[in-house]
Amino acid sequence: MADELDWPIEAMPDADSVFMRAHRVHFSNGELHPGVFKEHGGGMSVNWEKYASALETKQQATKNPEDNAVISLPVIAVRQIRDLNVEHTPTPANRAHSDVCGSPTNRELLTQARVKLLRISQVVIPLTHR
Repeated sequence: MADELDWPIEAMPDADSVFMRAHRVHFSNGELHPGVFKEHGGGMSVNWEKYASALETKQQATKNPEDNAVISLPVIAVRQIRDLNVEHTPTPANRAHSDVCGSPTNRELLTQARVKLLRISQVVIPLTHR
């Protein structure tokens, strides 16, 4: 087996976008809810469009990719939300991996940040109906 690659960390331009999976539990009557925007382990996992497509992002779901929509977030708009940043954090298996970091710990500010993220997001691969 070949050695896994350590991808270099790159500066992400404001003009780019990132993709994120949104599981069907975060939708109600076809509408996405702000609770989809949660940090796990210090960041909210996203894929940089430079290295992954929306479809590739969907297919990376560990189980049942069909249960996920994919949303797009413009990097500049994320960075304009108080305390938030988008950082390239590649993993050996995923050069596109990045994180949205800096979510507020204050509950009210966190809710405001999630609502703002929802407003700037766009569903690029909708859920398939079951």
